Amino acid sequence: MAGLHSQRDGPDAPGSRRRWLTVGLAAAAVIAFAALLHLSIRVVRAHRAAPTPAPTRGPTPAPAPQYVGSDRCGACHEAQYAAWRGSHHAQAMAAARDGTVRGDFRGATLVHRGRTWRFFRKDAKFMVRAEGPDGELRDYEVAYTFGVEPLQQYLVAFPGGRLQALSAAWDTRAGRWFYVNPGPDAPPGDWLHWTRPGQRWNAMCADCHSTAVRKRYAPEGDAYQTTWAEISVGCEACHGPGSRHVAWADEPAARRPAVERAALVTRTSDLAGAELVARCAPCHARRSQLDDQGTPGGELLDRYLPALLSPGVFHPDGQILDEDFEWQAFTQSKMFAMGVRCTDCHDAHSGRLRAEGNALCTRCHRAQTYDVPSHHFHASEAKGGPSPGARCVSCHMPGQRFMRVHYRRDHSLRVPRPDLTAAIGVPNACSACHADRPLRWVQARYDAWYGQERKPHYGTVLAAGRRGDPAAEKALVQLAQDPQRPMIARASAVELLAQYPGPQALAAMGRALSDAEALVRATAAQRIGGDSASLARLLGPLLQDPVRAVRAQAAARLAGAPSLRLTEAQRKALAEPLEEYVQAQRYMSDLPSGPYNLGNLYAALGRPADAERQYRRALEIDDQLIAAKANLAMLVGGQGRLAEAEALLGQAHAAQPRDATISFDLGLLLAEEGQLAEAERMLRAALEADPQLAAAAYNLAVMVGERRPAEAVALARKAAALRPDVPRYATTLAFYQVRSDDLRGAADTLEALIRAHPDHAEAYALLADVYARQGRDAEARELRRRAPR
Repeated sequence: MAGLHSQRDGPDAPGSRRRWLTVGLAAAAVIAFAALLHLSIRVVRAHRAAPTPAPTRGPTPAPAPQYVGSDRCGACHEAQYAAWRGSHHAQAMAAARDGTVRGDFRGATLVHRGRTWRFFRKDAKFMVRAEGPDGELRDYEVAYTFGVEPLQQYLVAFPGGRLQALSAAWDTRAGRWFYVNPGPDAPPGDWLHWTRPGQRWNAMCADCHSTAVRKRYAPEGDAYQTTWAEISVGCEACHGPGSRHVAWADEPAARRPAVERAALVTRTSDLAGAELVARCAPCHARRSQLDDQGTPGGELLDRYLPALLSPGVFHPDGQILDEDFEWQAFTQSKMFAMGVRCTDCHDAHSGRLRAEGNALCTRCHRAQTYDVPSHHFHASEAKGGPSPGARCVSCHMPGQRFMRVHYRRDHSLRVPRPDLTAAIGVPNACSACHADRPLRWVQARYDAWYGQERKPHYGTVLAAGRRGDPAAEKALVQLAQDPQRPMIARASAVELLAQYPGPQALAAMGRALSDAEALVRATAAQRIGGDSASLARLLGPLLQDPVRAVRAQAAARLAGAPSLRLTEAQRKALAEPLEEYVQAQRYMSDLPSGPYNLGNLYAALGRPADAERQYRRALEIDDQLIAAKANLAMLVGGQGRLAEAEALLGQAHAAQPRDATISFDLGLLLAEEGQLAEAERMLRAALEADPQLAAAAYNLAVMVGERRPAEAVALARKAAALRPDVPRYATTLAFYQVRSDDLRGAADTLEALIRAHPDHAEAYALLADVYARQGRDAEARELRRRAPR
C-alpha cells in the first residue's frame, strides 16, 4: 500500500540536515576575548578608505573618508587618548617585540599531553618549538601578540596569508605557560589543532582585535590577503574613519564650517541605549559574520547574525554556557529594557568600570535599599574586607572561566533562581558559592528570605521546547509574540516552534516574519516549514526586507522549487538577495559553515555537482562536520551511488550514534539496498533517539506492517498524532487498522482525516472501501461521488 518515505516531516524540518548553519561554532571559544587576532603576511598598514558610496548624479562627491590612526586623534583629544592607551582595546594585538611580549621566552617549556612546547629567543626574534601540521616538531617565529591579560596568545605566520594562534598561552597573572583548550585532545589535522582553521586568526579573531579589517579570502586559491587600518582596536573602530574630521579640525577655528558631528562619519554621543549597545555587539556578541567590518553603526544584521539561546551555547534560561561574550546576556536584562547602556558602567575609552564594588551599582540603585543586609542577607564584611556574599555581582552577575583563566561575568543581571535549578537544571548564583550545600538547603534559605512566590520565567518554556514537549507549543507561541520579552528569547522560541507541526505554531511563525525585530524575522525565515506554495506566499514579501540577513535567508529558502510559485515581480526581486546570500557564504568559505550552506543551496537549485564540491570542501576544513557528511551521503545516494552513501552515513553514525536524523537516513538507505533487518534497527534507533520523529514511526510501520500489523497500527497512530498535518500518516494508520480487522477504528480515523483534509482523495477511496466491507454500500457510493477528482 505504501512504501518507505524519506521525507523528514517537511522541508527544513527539525533535525533535518538541510538546516542552514549560521557559524559561530563552539570552536570559536578557543581563541577569544583577551586574544583576538589579525593579518596575513601581506599586511597593509596604510590608512584605508571606508567603503565608497555608490556614485550619484550631480556634483562630484567628496572623497571617501580615510582612516588616520589613533595617534592622530591623540594630538587633540589628549585625555581620551591617554585613557585608551592603557586599555585592552589598545593592546588587543601588536607586533611581537620587547615591550609587547609578556611571556617567558628564555627557554621555558610546557609539557601538555605528552607534547613539549619550548619558548626561546633567536637574536631579536621570539621563537617557539611546537608540533607542526604533520606532527613533527619545528621552530616557528612569533609574529604578533594577541591580547594582554589575563592571558596573552601568540600568532605565527603560515603560507597563504594565514596567521595561526598557538594553543599554548601565557597566564599574565600567574606568570606561567598553559594550554588554552580545556576540551578533548586536538591532534594534527583536527579542526582545533593550532595549525588548523579553528585557530586561524583571519577567520576566527581578526574582526574584533584590529580596526577596519578586510579579510580578503579567496576560496579558489585558499589564501588570504587580510589587511587592517590599525593593528589594534583604535579610536576609529567606534568613531569611523577620521580624515574629514581631521581636515575640519586643522582649519583655524574661525574658518571651520558648521557641519554635523564636526565632520565625524559616525555619531557616538547621545545614543539611545539599544543603539549604543548595538555598536558594541559586533565584537561583544556570539555571532557569525556575513561581510567585512563596515563603517561603525547601521543595522547589526546587515553584517552579522547573532547566535540564539541554543543548546550547548546557552542554558535554557539564557545564562551563558559557552564562549558567549556579553550582548545576548545583556539584552535579556531589565537594565537593557530600561535603556541602560554599556558606557553607563564602563568608561568608553579606558574600558574600566566607572566605580569599584557595590559603588558601581549604587550610582543608580539606592544603597539604603539594596546595599544592606536586609536585602542580601549576608554580612557586609568578612575576614577584614568586603564580604563576597554582600557584593551585588556575586548574586546578580555570576560567571565562569573561559580559556581556563579568563573569568567572565554573565551580563544578564538576573536574580538568583534556585527554583529553576530544581525545575530545569540551570545554575544559580547561590549554589555557585555554597557548592557544599544541597539544593534543598539553598531553596529553603532563599524562600525564608524572599518568600515562595516566583514570577514565570521564559527559561521553563525554552527548556520544554528543547525537550520537544507537546504541551510547550502554546507557551512558545505566547513567548514568540510577546514584545515585552527579550528579543533573543523570542527569536529562540521561534526557532523551537519549527518542530511543532500544528496550525498554532505555523501561524505564530508566519506572524514572526513581520515582527519589528530583525532577528525574529530572520529566524522565522530560516525555520518556517511548508510546501513550495506556502513558502512562496510567506517568504516572497521578505525579498525586499530592509535588513540583509532577513532578505538573504528568505531568498535561500525560496531557491529551487518554491521560486516557481513566486509572482513575476518577486521572481525578478529574488536574484539580488540570493546573490547576497551566496556572497555571505563565500565570505565564510574559510569556515566549514560557508561551503556547507552553499552545498545545501546548490542541492536545492538542482546543481548536484556544485553541491557535492561544496560539501567535500566543508569536510576538508572540518571532517567532523557530520551534517555535511550526512547531506553528501543523501546527495550521492540520490544519484544511485548507494555504496558510497552507505559508507558516508556509516561514518556519520559511528561519530554520532545518538543522532536521530543520521539513524533515520541510514535506515532508509539500508532499506533501499534490501538490508531490511539493519534498516529496521536503524529506524528503531532513530525513534528511540527522538520519540517525536514522526517520519521514523511512519517508515517503521510500513516496514513491519506485513509481519506485525498490530505494531504497525501503534506506530502509524504515533506518526499521525505527532503530525496531523501529514494526511499520509493517518491514511497508513487506517490501512493497517483494516489489516488488523478493526474496520470501525479505520472508519473513525478516515472520517476525522476527511474533516481535517477534505481534499485528500486517497482517504475517500479507502473509507469507501471500509464502508463497503461494513455493508454500508449507499454511504460508500455517496463517498465515491463526493471524492475530489
